[in-house]
Amino acid sequence: MSPNDIQTYTVTVRREDEAHSWATTGEHRLLLGTRRGDQTAGFNAAQTLLAALGACLISNITYFAELLRLEVNDVQIELRGLRADKPPGLFQIDYTVNLVSREPEDKLQKLCDLATKWGTVTNTLVEGVEPRGNIQFSRPIE
Repeated sequence: MSPNDIQTYTVTVRREDEAHSWATTGEHRLLLGTRRGDQTAGFNAAQTLLAALGACLISNITYFAELLRLEVNDVQIELRGLRADKPPGLFQIDYTVNLVSREPEDKLQKLCDLATKWGTVTNTLVEGVEPRGNIQFSRPIE
């Protein structure tokens, strides 16, 4: 992989209050629910991961449909993640792509295959990329 093949994405997530955090990139903001076990606070981390997979697939379906000159009238993706508690994590992700189109089914299948094969999030999940991190400590200003 050459340096020209690398694109950097940056997102900052900052706690708003005990139940919410804001994810920001550029001028865009997304409110996240970050109180553990609170289903009313908004998208939790696992739901946000599923949403990222759905966004990735829709983005690629749209791109490849234009490239292949296929008419797709609507796309909806239903995603489901199964979570274990020990260790905590999703151990299975299932999704269903619902396409509205008059195109032949074989062309739509090829479209979905391409969307999956060339997806940033799909490939990240398949490859099991391990996050790396560091921690910085600071003291509150008195």
